[in-house]
Amino acid sequence: MDPVIIMPDDVAEAVRRAPNWKSPGLNGLHHYWLKGYMVCHAVLARQFQEALDQKSLPCLFTTGITHLVPKDRNSTDSSKYHPITCLPTIYKTLTSILSARIIRHLNSNQVMSRAQNVCRGGGRGTKEPLLIDAVIGKVVKRNRRNLSAAWIDYKKAFDSVPHTWLKRVLELYKVDCTVRDFLGQCMEQWSTILWHLGERMMAAENYIRIRRGIFQGDCLSPIWFCLPLNPLSTLLEGS
Repeated sequence: MDPVIIMPDDVAEAVRRAPNWKSPGLNGLHHYWLKGYMVCHAVLARQFQEALDQKSLPCLFTTGITHLVPKDRNSTDSSKYHPITCLPTIYKTLTSILSARIIRHLNSNQVMSRAQNVCRGGGRGTKEPLLIDAVIGKVVKRNRRNLSAAWIDYKKAFDSVPHTWLKRVLELYKVDCTVRDFLGQCMEQWSTILWHLGERMMAAENYIRIRRGIFQGDCLSPIWFCLPLNPLSTLLEGS
């Protein structure tokens, strides 16, 4: 992968793609303001490049806010809550730029399997495979054919994959070493603060360190999910 040089146009493009009023993280900054104050794009590009070269970010940018949304009313069971993590806007802008560069590298070298189209850019998430399944089912029923189908579900894939394997995947696919080292350092700082019904459940200095899994809400999450989560899959594809 070619070395990453972040330019103001990269910042402008990353900000343009982002929703205006999506819930921000600890900094409370919405993308709407970054879109309006275009004079700051050059400053952000310079600071992003410095952070990338120094392979470090302040902990503020790698700390999220996880809102616990109850699936059932008055539930006290922790498994009955759906966690939604909001990350700082600046961090998401930076990872959006890195994500675009990594995807360009993967596509140009045909690294990513065509079957991995759910999280691929320009896709429609889970809607696309669901529509394909629905069409196949209707065709089979109309033509009175037999059909055998199987689905593979990675249980808690986002929560279970170790960070060591994420780093190894970046190395296997020859992502730029500066980007690898920078993301590796960010992984060591990943943390979050829990909120419930609009109230913080812990003090600001107390946070939960994310030692396994993918940082929810990160712009790199689709790439992490598309790349093999199981070392065996890489060995089979390469054999």
